[in-house]
Amino acid sequence: MSTPARNIEHPEFEGEPVPLHEAYAVCDAIVRAHAENFPVAMRLLGAERRLALAAIYAFARTADDVADADAPSEHRLAALDRIEAALIAALDGTPRGPLLTALADAVDRFTLPAEPFFDLLAAFRDDARNTRYAVWDDLLAYCRGSANTIGRLVLALHDIDDPETIRASDALCTALQLTNMWQDLGRDLERGRVFIPLEDLRRFDLEVETLTAAASRPRLTRLLLHECNATDKLFEQGRLVCRVTPFPLSIQLRATVLGGRSILRAVARRGWRVIHRRPSLSGWSRARVALAAFLGFDG
Repeated sequence: MSTPARNIEHPEFEGEPVPLHEAYAVCDAIVRAHAENFPVAMRLLGAERRLALAAIYAFARTADDVADADAPSEHRLAALDRIEAALIAALDGTPRGPLLTALADAVDRFTLPAEPFFDLLAAFRDDARNTRYAVWDDLLAYCRGSANTIGRLVLALHDIDDPETIRASDALCTALQLTNMWQDLGRDLERGRVFIPLEDLRRFDLEVETLTAAASRPRLTRLLLHECNATDKLFEQGRLVCRVTPFPLSIQLRATVLGGRSILRAVARRGWRVIHRRPSLSGWSRARVALAAFLGFDG
């Protein structure tokens, strides 16, 4: 007999409508709580774009937390369905709760496309199902929903819609998402989540169940080098976007490329040890990345 769906609380998506300034304040608080993941250079953007970006980030961050919640898959999927229904209502003019009040205003103010938000939720459903990916192209398809959508919304905020820039943005966002997967390999394994394509595991004679075994270490290191090399090619393809975007955004994008590639190199150096010691940038390393980005370096 199935267990009744348990509610996963997400009050930011519910409740009574709130004044717009309060709605944006809630989004800003979420951004500040995840300051490590929210680019410092975005503070150089104009106030309206910065607020709109905070609303986008807060929506994505909170929905992602629902998808990753410590709850059965069917409960997380039901919660994502409720978020999608609330999103549809918000975009139709009846937002409820602070996140969707701010997001609906940002979409209207900047004429943002709605499709990326639904693509994002579709990717989060993959997370809630603990989906595994058979081949590399399947993993890239997941990244198109979970990462590229954010890049496209950032470009839309700046009225950028030329295909070449969008392709470069997609490559950069996918590279960042993949880097995070290799960086978080140990954490993901602990919660039963594996992003490495099954075809790559077979290529290196590995199985999900034995990835943490001592006997698997040399093959896992070779596998991670393989994935890091493929990811770095995407970073290289994405560098173009740094050179064709407005100055404040280009600073952020250069910092993103430099920081992402630094993490990727750390993963490659650590190999199998990344399972036990997640690489991250120190304060000094982040300062160097920021300085290099301001000086115009992009990789």
